[in-house]
Amino acid sequence: MEKTLLKNTLRELYSDFYEDQIPEMTRRLTTIPEVPRSATVVLGMRRTGKTFLLYQRMNELLASDVSKDRMLHVNFEDDRLLGMTVEDLRYVPDVYYQMFPENRSRLCYFFLDEIQNIEHWEVFVRRMVDTPHVQVYLSGSSAKLLSREVATAMRGRSVEIENFPLSFEEFLIHHNYFKTIPRNISSASRSKFQNAVEKFFAIGGMPAVQDVSPVVRAAILQGYVNTVIYKDVIERHEVANTQALKFTIQMVFNNPARQLSVRKIADYLKSQQVSASRETISDYLDWLADAYLLHKVSLCSDSAMKRRTNPDKYYLNDIGIVRAMRIKHALDQGPLLENLVYLQLRRQGFKVEYVITSDGSEVDFIAFHPMRNDYKLLQVCFDMSDRKTFDREVTALRDAADALGVKDRCVVTWDDEDSLPGNVQVVPIWKFLLDRAAD
Repeated sequence: MEKTLLKNTLRELYSDFYEDQIPEMTRRLTTIPEVPRSATVVLGMRRTGKTFLLYQRMNELLASDVSKDRMLHVNFEDDRLLGMTVEDLRYVPDVYYQMFPENRSRLCYFFLDEIQNIEHWEVFVRRMVDTPHVQVYLSGSSAKLLSREVATAMRGRSVEIENFPLSFEEFLIHHNYFKTIPRNISSASRSKFQNAVEKFFAIGGMPAVQDVSPVVRAAILQGYVNTVIYKDVIERHEVANTQALKFTIQMVFNNPARQLSVRKIADYLKSQQVSASRETISDYLDWLADAYLLHKVSLCSDSAMKRRTNPDKYYLNDIGIVRAMRIKHALDQGPLLENLVYLQLRRQGFKVEYVITSDGSEVDFIAFHPMRNDYKLLQVCFDMSDRKTFDREVTALRDAADALGVKDRCVVTWDDEDSLPGNVQVVPIWKFLLDRAAD
């Protein structure tokens, strides 16, 4: 990009930022870490609120008497910055300090959105992190791309957090069920929780669709998915066989929370007269996970061979998106509930796998928390009405827990609650989402 044009464009962008008020949105409960001489990296799917999480941090700084001119926000998806190169990035701080030369000796905060759009951006960010009086925040929609480049270039000089759609607690606050979530659950608050979780189960957590009609919501969510597919997969990875990619995505959306092998997807594509190798399909799935549209859960096993030969399970980044994208008319509520449980485990920082017992039964989740060094086993069963099925699920849970030595055993249901032999707690989804399983 031509130097004078770029500098003028940056001044225009900066002026817009300083003239506009920083938006106030529903407060996210995500903790934004800040480590001196390190970059804070916010990862997540498009439209999940990464930018508003950065805005939230800016408002926190304003509340602590940091003047706005000590902050800078640049969104590298702005079409005025198309064609920008890593060499051009040096003008980002240069133009800023030309506008505020007195800030060179004051701690300043640089918020850089979708930085991965600039090839070799990590060289610039490392230089910024090493610059005195600078704190850097990054956001991006590519997990592997950012993580790989941050790890390579930053060498331990970054802190990464994942941003998901609204949690149930954030949903409650956004829709004014409570100003603060009560710790003690009365009969009145229980009714509110039960009412709210029905809406949460239908709407999902994408921030911009919370207050629109179902028809508009579906259209917006479909647009989000299309943007991810085209910008984060097709364009980024130069996918030529777009038809095969779309059929692969269709299979995942129609089979959330179920074991789904690459072979099965390949057979489905073949039945639709679409050709793609298993290696290509595997790449598609990896790229979709890289863009946070879906999440892959593998079999829990010490054997690499077993992990490779057993199919993975796939969960979508938001159940509202599943509802908007599924072709099947009848929605099975069980997999959607399981998808909701998975997302909550990830929000809480758990690493998740699934378990196959010695008799071939499946347990939905074994969750390990690396910070707390503890495990929990969870089974998801929509209700207890089919007693034979429910007892089979609980037996599998107990067998797996005994074999693995896991004491924390939970069955998440829609609205049933019980305490069963073998230290198994049956917990309704609203309580699980509030992390009140022990209450």
